[in-house]
Amino acid sequence: MQERFGLQHEDVLINFSHTHYSVFLTGEDTSRRLPGLYSIAQNGWSDRNDGLDYAEDVKLFRHILDIIVRLVDDCSRNMIEGELQVGSIQSDFAVSRRRPDGKGGVEWKPWKPYYEGEIDKELLVLKLTDSGGAVKGILYNYGCHPTGMMDYMKFSNDFVGHASSFLEAEFPGAFAMFLQGCGGELKPRMGADGDQFRPLSYEEITEAGQGLGREIADLLRVGEFRTVNCAFRTALLEPLLYTEQTSASFYEPMAHSEDSSPFYRGAARRTIAAIEDGSIQDRLPHYIALWHLDADTRLVAMEGEVSTEYSLLIKRLLKPCTTLTLGYTNGVCSYIPTRKMIAEEGYEAACNFFFNLRGNFVPEIEDIIVGQIVRGEQALSELCLLDPGVDPL
Repeated sequence: MQERFGLQHEDVLINFSHTHYSVFLTGEDTSRRLPGLYSIAQNGWSDRNDGLDYAEDVKLFRHILDIIVRLVDDCSRNMIEGELQVGSIQSDFAVSRRRPDGKGGVEWKPWKPYYEGEIDKELLVLKLTDSGGAVKGILYNYGCHPTGMMDYMKFSNDFVGHASSFLEAEFPGAFAMFLQGCGGELKPRMGADGDQFRPLSYEEITEAGQGLGREIADLLRVGEFRTVNCAFRTALLEPLLYTEQTSASFYEPMAHSEDSSPFYRGAARRTIAAIEDGSIQDRLPHYIALWHLDADTRLVAMEGEVSTEYSLLIKRLLKPCTTLTLGYTNGVCSYIPTRKMIAEEGYEAACNFFFNLRGNFVPEIEDIIVGQIVRGEQALSELCLLDPGVDPL
């Protein structure tokens, strides 16, 4: 990207919608391949990566990389004059799956809807128009798991694909793109059925996506938008997030209990083996991208399955700026829970051992993440003050 387009590392971020209906992209970096995952050529699950054939995975990775580079090249060759605007509404599309159990924890076997939970309901839309005012691009940002169907034997882009298709039909000549927000514990409300979640049919997930698309279309037609004055500044942060020093004996009961699912037993066995041979990780590099689109508009994009609580926290921190918060950016390593979630435990806080991490994250990861964002914001603000072509914050 730097050689061909003049883009620095911090000027590029790859945001993707979460899905359970696709092929895992392992890439060429062997250090990022987690024990017990799979290759495309693999038939069945293995406790370790030893002997797995990753040739087809590398081929797919290079194909996807080539597509991204060609897309950037095509865009750079076909730029036109236009305007970027931002608008937002509150949407009830998502609901939390972390319902309190009344004992300081949460109910999660199975997950249950928590309708009263405080979540980030802001649906933000970036609208790109040409010099004649025609809508050419729609980027919509919202926090929710696109995993409503739960039919893992089919390829699908879940509600996201149907929302984007609806918008492109409503605004001919425009492209619509989903920016995956922070919704690690959020699911589509349509799948919440009283005291439980249920899988949605293809027809229902189509209806859900079109409903979200209709909300966005209404905002585009009659909502309030503000022009973004495009004074672009970026920073890339890479703090380390630390885990507890959990012992191998902690995982022994899970590794041998018939009450545990085969997946849990396998993950526990892999974790025990990794602790014993020293390949376990007790800290995790965590990418955070900060983009200033102008003096009043921010984008904070984080790696992993980030909680909606971080979105609320970051937006309060950066007020009065308009802030788009993204998870699932530049990679997925694990869930990223807050201090409160770690104390409550539950799935999002207690599943680190799936990902070759030694134990739950320490509560201080919230301080580390927020502190890094504050430092990055200060650095970018100072840069703006030094540049006379950029409005001071």
